[in-house]
Amino acid sequence: MKYTLGIDIGGTNIKAGIIRKGRVIRKFSLLTHGDKGFQECINQIKIAIRNFIEDTSAIGIGIAGIIDSKNGIVRYSPNLKGWHNVELGKILRKEFKLPVKILNDVNAILLGEWIFGAGKGCKNVFLFTLGTGIGGAAICEGRLLFGANGFAGEFGHTTVNFNGPQCLCGKSGCLERYVGARYLVQLAKEQIKKTKSSLRKYKSLTPKIIADEAKKGDIVASDVFEKIGYYIGIGVSSIVNLFDPEVVIISGGISGAGRILFEPIRKTVKEHILGPEYRKLRIIRAKLGNDAGILGSAYFAQRNFS
Repeated sequence: MKYTLGIDIGGTNIKAGIIRKGRVIRKFSLLTHGDKGFQECINQIKIAIRNFIEDTSAIGIGIAGIIDSKNGIVRYSPNLKGWHNVELGKILRKEFKLPVKILNDVNAILLGEWIFGAGKGCKNVFLFTLGTGIGGAAICEGRLLFGANGFAGEFGHTTVNFNGPQCLCGKSGCLERYVGARYLVQLAKEQIKKTKSSLRKYKSLTPKIIADEAKKGDIVASDVFEKIGYYIGIGVSSIVNLFDPEVVIISGGISGAGRILFEPIRKTVKEHILGPEYRKLRIIRAKLGNDAGILGSAYFAQRNFS
């Protein structure tokens, strides 16, 4: 029996798995080697595929960056050195003689959650990922939203403060500049200089450490998540007012913080959207964890999204 192979290409790892009935039945992972140049990274992708080639009828690949899904081209990927206008679909089809489709990694995560996870059964869904960067993707009236050029969903670079600090993208006041993992840690470090906090006992801080201390009642850690939740809520409010989704799914490591993150998000959204009392809206955590990208990529390979 042949299966669909889903591959999630991240900056650190390439995760691959074959899918049956909405479940990853066998997985494989290896280092990406994204900093070692184009050919080395392509070789890593081929190694992942060869682990499943005998059982595979089609290949779907999720990859961070600006992706031309229609033509199977990686226009640019921030995680992979030297990747500009790479015809990844063509390269892999020639090597393995199988159908190959590629899409943005957050779109892949959204498809996984929409079909098999937190967004199952809904026609209008928005998902965003919280990590070092902030990504977004949308299902509108049962269709994956690509946009005119295939680049829709850059949620992290929506503006929440026109006079805000500069983001790595070069613009000012981007949502990512306020809620990305590095800035969450930076905010905590600034706060503990002025206020007594249990965070001072750690040699280095991570979002998880800050979340754990917030759950224990630390004032600084709690305040950090209150601020982060507020800014995410502002961003989500814009999405809700624009697209009117049934569900907003939050994924990524920081989403594991739970109530201390979701309460300020929901409070802010309720205060900033039009007609909250008339909307059926849920803001919830993703369900599928690291398998979402694999599942979504595989689903994309099986369907026509043109």
